[in-house]
Amino acid sequence: MKKFLFAMFGAVLVLGACGDNGGNDEDQPVNDGNNAETTDNAADEGTYDLANGEELYAQNCASCHGGDLEGASGPNLQGSSQDEVRSAIEAGPGTMPADLVTGDDADDVAAWVADQ
Repeated sequence: MKKFLFAMFGAVLVLGACGDNGGNDEDQPVNDGNNAETTDNAADEGTYDLANGEELYAQNCASCHGGDLEGASGPNLQGSSQDEVRSAIEAGPGTMPADLVTGDDADDVAAWVADQ
């Protein structure tokens, strides 16, 4: 019985590990035609792998933020900028764990979310 309760607690903890992330649409993505993306924000300048971002989002974020970014146990991410998403990934606001993905992977996820 203790193992069952521990497993349930762990599942609840994992599913509830998403925090609040406000949202606005400041960055305007620009598709470069190579399944990668650049933005017009100098801080975000670079190339991103949107396919990787989508895959990582599905693996690490969709259980809390929903498959269509509509929010579930975590907040709605629709309309969030790349900077907002990247900051949330790093900081882990609320109950969301920090650094679920890191480095280029975090940049790819943030670019993919902002592109949706």
